[in-house]
Amino acid sequence: MSSRYSGPGRQSARPPAPPGAARLRDRRLWVQIGVLTLVQFVGMMSGTIIATALPAITAEIHGTTLHYTWMFVTTALASAVTTPLWGRLGDIFDAKTVLQWSLGFYTAGALLCGLAPSADLLIAARVVQGIGIGGHIALTQSLAARLVVPRLRAQVNGVMAVSQIVATISGPLVGALLVGVPLVGWRLCFLLGVPVAVIASIVVQIVLPRATAPAEGRVDYLGAVLLVIGLTGLLGWISFVGDELPLLSAASVLWVSTSVLVLAVAAWWEWRAIDAIVPLRALAGRVPALAAVASLCVGVSMFGGTIFVTQYLQLGRGLDALTAGVLLMPMAVATFISALLIGRLSTRTGRIRRYLLVGVTLVVLGNAALIVLTATTPLWWVIAASSLIGAGLGMTVTNLVLLAQNATRMRDTGAVSGTIIFCRTLGSTVGLAVFGAIVASFVPAVDEVAAAALGSLYASASSSVFLVATAISLVGLVAVILLPSVTLRSTADLPESVPAVAA
Repeated sequence: MSSRYSGPGRQSARPPAPPGAARLRDRRLWVQIGVLTLVQFVGMMSGTIIATALPAITAEIHGTTLHYTWMFVTTALASAVTTPLWGRLGDIFDAKTVLQWSLGFYTAGALLCGLAPSADLLIAARVVQGIGIGGHIALTQSLAARLVVPRLRAQVNGVMAVSQIVATISGPLVGALLVGVPLVGWRLCFLLGVPVAVIASIVVQIVLPRATAPAEGRVDYLGAVLLVIGLTGLLGWISFVGDELPLLSAASVLWVSTSVLVLAVAAWWEWRAIDAIVPLRALAGRVPALAAVASLCVGVSMFGGTIFVTQYLQLGRGLDALTAGVLLMPMAVATFISALLIGRLSTRTGRIRRYLLVGVTLVVLGNAALIVLTATTPLWWVIAASSLIGAGLGMTVTNLVLLAQNATRMRDTGAVSGTIIFCRTLGSTVGLAVFGAIVASFVPAVDEVAAAALGSLYASASSSVFLVATAISLVGLVAVILLPSVTLRSTADLPESVPAVAA
């Protein structure tokens, strides 16, 4: 018979469980987390499910290259600017009820998308859908923060990270499968989400608890309107500048200066407002501020690693939609493994910075590996590089939110969570607009390009896209390097003696 000795001179083979670890064995908790994960999954997949379906969509409803890009950008923009608004609403009112409101917006938008007869109406419907997705992203994180303390939330966030990123990556594959369905085709990409959202709303009502003590305050509608106007103007200019709008024209200068001025007024207002929609004062601490910067930079790669790799495979390499979707599955697997593994390790050790460093480094390396894309790059190279991005995103996406939550009082969790997520979705949105403009500058009109030259043009465009993504990811890496070493707390809220936002 052998026995383990754990006395002086020898450490125990198994580290002690973190305080409150028994909570993770509560079945009801995991049912609640499962519901939140389902809501996240539906919302995130809706952002990329049309990636492989876009050629069929634009052909049927006579869309243009600009429509092609804005079918993504409008949803991402609506999600980005409403995420902090939903987060604040979740703080003031019952977050569970507000989540059901967001599911209502999503359902209406998905239904309108599935029935849209034209490209313009489809884009308008995608805005409504994006508003609902913004609520999914912010409120699921806020509700999860109310269910478990930060130390245990690391493992929960690992599961939720899998939901977010696997949905983003697998969306193109699901879209490719649905496009082939007779009679319905690409419209099923939207209509399929309607019954799922309705069922999710019912289950949310049954399973999730109500907020016990909503925060007092008002909703900063003026700040939200200023952000929408400023960001929409700036992203619109990015999409139109070039062939349709000369870079140095008077109209271009007026457009940009007006958008920047509106954003400057929005920043001034948000700094002064007591109930700011994007609480800039809450980001004054070192940890939340650096987490916001890193989240902004990492967000750029969330869609770059899926949508633009998919475009390269389909339009640059001539692969069909289903094959392109299948080739992205290793990226989803890498995300799945890294998110779950890092979630468990963070809960066990209470440390998170080391994993963020590794994660953002992998994102940088993956983007850098795709800079060398050509029309004949081996497919295994594309798969390996995109898998590095997936593994890095799995380690970072929700952990950056967790880091900010750990330095925030419970009453401000929704607003701060929404702000960090806003930075990430803003990065994704700006990345989509910039990357779309880069591709359009290389391939202005697919119909006018000879098939033999198309692969070379898309390879050159993709190489430039990932060059920009690499540079932005490096900024995110610097932000993570500057983060202090933080131990995740095992209490529900910060002690009263600690400032509201840790430095």
